[in-house]
Amino acid sequence: MLNTGTACISDVIGQDNTSAAFVYGAYSLADKFANGILLFYLVAAFSMAPTSLSVIMATVPTLSAIACTLATFVGIKLYADKLAKISSGSMLQRAKAQKQN
Repeated sequence: MLNTGTACISDVIGQDNTSAAFVYGAYSLADKFANGILLFYLVAAFSMAPTSLSVIMATVPTLSAIACTLATFVGIKLYADKLAKISSGSMLQRAKAQKQN
């Protein structure tokens, strides 16, 4: 999941190196806040039932990985051409550039 997220952020940044650190930093901050809020809620809600909390802590990452895999698969199937147009490292763009030369 981290690799997919980092690749998507890299595609958004493209060749603009001036704001790359800010974009990666903002992504990291948002990720930490989201994880912290979720963990705070889960611990507060299920602190009296440690078995439930351990089951949730095991199933949430697993379900998230499955959802990420499905979303990536669907995204590739539906939007591969659009993503290739905006991605600076796309093999499709390199092939088009070689045909033009």
